[in-house]
Amino acid sequence: MDGGVDVMAVGDFEEVAALWREVGMWPHEGEDRQWWEAALSRNPGCALVWREGGAVVGTVMGAWDGVRGWIYHLAVSPLRRGQGIGSKLLAAVEQRLQAAGVRQINLMVYEGELDSLVGFYSRRGYEPAPVRVMRKRLPALANVRQEARCGGEKCTNQA
Repeated sequence: MDGGVDVMAVGDFEEVAALWREVGMWPHEGEDRQWWEAALSRNPGCALVWREGGAVVGTVMGAWDGVRGWIYHLAVSPLRRGQGIGSKLLAAVEQRLQAAGVRQINLMVYEGELDSLVGFYSRRGYEPAPVRVMRKRLPALANVRQEARCGGEKCTNQA
């Protein structure tokens, strides 16, 4: 597909990673090609790209943990911003998450980007939540299957 939304594929990795590096959103600790491929397989069809002239100029990743939908890595090339690409990618991933049964979508914005992004998301129906995100980084375990999925009554991950 050219000139619009397309499903992100494993073969898009180099272009996607280059865009994320260009906009300063990657790499994050623990996010590498193996993480990225696992994320694509856990939420099929919810990671999207925008292509123009065959090149990836925008991305968004959607995920559903069974309780809330999440938006990650909404990025548009600086040369293509202000043309509606981010809005169209966001709307497309929202539709996919809603079709999967999601009733609430969360996203995180870095504090250094609040001024430039809160207005963007607010105009699209997002509102600040009365929570503060906390995190704990865990070391990678050897021999963990990347296709592991936890949900329901038991985790199918076998180390």
